[in-house]
Amino acid sequence: MDALGINGWNLIIQLAAFIIFIYLLWRYALGPIVRVLDQRQERIRESMEAATRMQAELQATAARNEEVLAEARREAQQIVANAREASDATIARAREEAGAQAEQYLVRAEETLRQESAQARQQLRQEVADLAVMAAGRIVRKELDPAAQTRLIQETLAEAGGSARPASGNGAGGTGSRA
Repeated sequence: MDALGINGWNLIIQLAAFIIFIYLLWRYALGPIVRVLDQRQERIRESMEAATRMQAELQATAARNEEVLAEARREAQQIVANAREASDATIARAREEAGAQAEQYLVRAEETLRQESAQARQQLRQEVADLAVMAAGRIVRKELDPAAQTRLIQETLAEAGGSARPASGNGAGGTGSRA
């Protein structure tokens, strides 16, 4: 080996030094570096798994949110439908009540009209009887006493109530001729 320029002892020493260097490098440099790299790789793997789990949870949460939102929409539509039905029922009930009140007002108005018409007829009869008595009194030229006047009015009204209107005028004239 001398011919090649290699000294055997130097080669062995260099080999031993190289092996010691590799051992020391491995023990104090590469080992900790590899352990740090392995730890970092493990943390990255765990982070990736956590990110995957979080993404799956986010998707599940998004799906639940969509379900809740769809349910809320259905409930809102149901509430709107119920409100419409209730308002329609209220409107119908109000219309019925208004119709019933209008009917009651109409019945009351008709009754009032009948009463007022009857009262007006009664007043008219009374006035006609008074005029007839006054005319008869002027014809006879004497004043009747109140009792006779009341009796005459009652007879005139009875005759006017029992016959048609034109006859009541004739009845008043007839009463005046009787007095």
